[in-house]
Amino acid sequence: MEPLVITMAREYASGGSEIAQRVADLLGVPLYNKELITLAAKKSGLTEEAIAASENQRSGSLIYSLYMMGNTMPLADQVYILQSNVIKELAQKGSCVILGRCGDYVLRDRPNVLSTFVYAPVDLRIRNAKDRPGAKDMPDRLWETALAKHDRARASYYNYYTENRWGEAKNYDLCLNAALGREACAQLIVQAAKAMEASVRE
Repeated sequence: MEPLVITMAREYASGGSEIAQRVADLLGVPLYNKELITLAAKKSGLTEEAIAASENQRSGSLIYSLYMMGNTMPLADQVYILQSNVIKELAQKGSCVILGRCGDYVLRDRPNVLSTFVYAPVDLRIRNAKDRPGAKDMPDRLWETALAKHDRARASYYNYYTENRWGEAKNYDLCLNAALGREACAQLIVQAAKAMEASVRE
């Protein structure tokens, strides 16, 4: 039986990170988020800062970069490939929750993977963003612009490195509105994962 893996993509400040942590706690499995940066850094010799800085960037053409190889490959492409390999290794090792980083696409050929997407109404996301430590004091319209900018960066990265569209329901097994409540969302994801696991066994 393959390990159970739950991948989660989410809109910025939707509460997805907290939901992912709750899912991991309920299932008693590790959550991998920023840890993927650390693991990729250890494998590559790149600094964690360099990897983090390149995560939401994309280069000209991944196919061209792979063709050229060597030192000509842009850092963003190197990081994507590194993190993809780390995600595959972690999924092979044991059940876990993978947050972001195109995890659903990287593990698309594996059985027993539940891909999820969390979104939320703008007013809820603005409240979440304002509650973060060190959040700027600015009008809601500027928050809305900032949220859209973060989402565009995530979508651009995901759309570039995968054959899918970020946030498009048909690309995920389960899409959830965080306005349902974080606990409700976490419970629904766990129920779906267990149902999927049972069907895989049959």
